Amino acid sequence: MARGRRASAFTGYYHVVNRSVRKATLFETHRDYIAFLAVLREGIEKHRAPLVSYCVLSNHWHLLVGPIDKSDLTRVIKWVTATHAIRWHRFRGTIGTGPVYQGRFRSTPIHSLDSLMPLTRYVERNARSAGLVKNAEDWRWGSLSQRRRGSRLVPLSSFKLLATDFWKDYVNAVITVREQVREKANN
Repeated sequence: MARGRRASAFTGYYHVVNRSVRKATLFETHRDYIAFLAVLREGIEKHRAPLVSYCVLSNHWHLLVGPIDKSDLTRVIKWVTATHAIRWHRFRGTIGTGPVYQGRFRSTPIHSLDSLMPLTRYVERNARSAGLVKNAEDWRWGSLSQRRRGSRLVPLSSFKLLATDFWKDYVNAVITVREQVREKANN
């Protein structure tokens, strides 16, 4: 069966998710997370893809990318996924044992700029929502933590609001029932 075409975003922004095959653990150690973020950095610099936010969890990751053309998005995410899988297998000595990711990445176009901030919040609070940390900025493998620490681990788009205490407090605030429904739909 042929794959469906990816939808374009009128705004040029996309929420991108990829998950490991069988939801197996991809990132077990700090070194695993750092290796993935190095690949992500390399990919977004090589393909000049603006990254708004990210969160890397043990078996999947979320990115908010844009503005970017759909074909450029496909090119950069395909490169990041393939390069990470190759390096992951090489490091573990498991080349030829099967795929790392469950399939092609999932991208959801953001059709309205009104959705950009709620989705950025969703991505940056992902580890908190999963119960991995009390405060979203405590998750070292996410863009909120990176901004709060002044880290340059992965180049991020410059949205001054996202570096403020107001934003941190908003990300950590109790979410509404409507937001809970949206979070479940995004998982």
